[in-house]
Amino acid sequence: MSIMVKDILKLNSLKEIKLIGGSTGIEKCIEWIYVSECLEDPLEGIKWLQGGEIVIITGVGIKNDASILSKLIREISKRNGVGLIVNIGQYIQCIPKESIEVANKLEIPLFTLPWQVRLVEVSKEISNAIILARIEEKSMNHFLNKILFENIEMEASIKERANYFGYNLEGKCCICVIQIKKIEEILKEENLHDKLDMFKIKLILKKIVQDALEKHSIKVPIIDNDDTVIFLNRAQENCMNRLERALKEIQEVISKRVKYLSINVGIGNAYEDLNLMKNSFEEAKMVIETLECQGMNNVIKKYRDIGIYGLLFSIKDKKVLKNYYRQVLGPIIDAQKKNNEISTIQILDVYLKENCNISVAAEKLYLHRNTLTYRIKTIEQLLNCNLHNFDDCLKLKIALYIINVVE
Repeated sequence: MSIMVKDILKLNSLKEIKLIGGSTGIEKCIEWIYVSECLEDPLEGIKWLQGGEIVIITGVGIKNDASILSKLIREISKRNGVGLIVNIGQYIQCIPKESIEVANKLEIPLFTLPWQVRLVEVSKEISNAIILARIEEKSMNHFLNKILFENIEMEASIKERANYFGYNLEGKCCICVIQIKKIEEILKEENLHDKLDMFKIKLILKKIVQDALEKHSIKVPIIDNDDTVIFLNRAQENCMNRLERALKEIQEVISKRVKYLSINVGIGNAYEDLNLMKNSFEEAKMVIETLECQGMNNVIKKYRDIGIYGLLFSIKDKKVLKNYYRQVLGPIIDAQKKNNEISTIQILDVYLKENCNISVAAEKLYLHRNTLTYRIKTIEQLLNCNLHNFDDCLKLKIALYIINVVE
């Protein structure tokens, strides 16, 4: 976890700082602080930026040269810096309009700081804020890992310790899993092959998630694991409403920033006992599996809304499921192999989804009504069932759900 650019406005040593440009970028995360000074070439000083730094300059090599300051802002943007603080008074009297316009265009927050403010205090306080944020993240990451992946009983004081870092875990909580999809397609399309490329993509995605949650005042323990981001959230109505807005924003931002990428979100049931968060986690994963088997992308869903899939995915022995659907649907599966007509399974699936309405199902399948009537009668004969009988329809519907789960 890093602090955001807007967070430095709250620091004591920066009470006199002013944001004069690039305000749309104040929710970027600061990885570190970088004091850049070079008399001969002001641009030389920032060539070592690695991304995520906020840069501080006194302007000793710039003076009031608007063109150099604008170039500096462009270079900071090019090297993925997140902002620029200019010490005003001694070498730079004021920020040229041209530089402010460049900062606005590139969304690089541009600040002015009075000369009398000691830069050593500024850099010290920003550095401390970043370090404390990382300590907090590590502690809460460890906390969530223990809840979800270790077989231990949570102590009664655990909520108090979480509260020390500003995490309110009172009342019912639930687990949310964000599943990132199609990363392999991105790597292939962009000719990215090494682990560093994958790491950079995942870092961007994690920041998008963190930024959106913080923007909507959601302070939660987060862990990222391969292509998933997992976090614990309070289940009170106002918390869940803010979570829903944040998740939709995450989907929108990711789809705009990273081509081909989409995410599915699963939310488990809420429990007051933190020892039951494992249950919520498993439920959230079942939601993801359900969306996956249905071929759905960019969907946010709760466990309580996945219906029978929750039951089917909780059956760990898949042989039981396979035996069931083979017993129920075996005759039409075997018969289908002998011809190249439209899938009998597809016909049955659509017919049941349309509540056994021949006309609507025929339209969906692009079949003549009489043709579909004949095919339905054939299915009834092969399966020895009556598709106007509720119990028979229920048995077949469950078998069709199972096909999605096991194949």
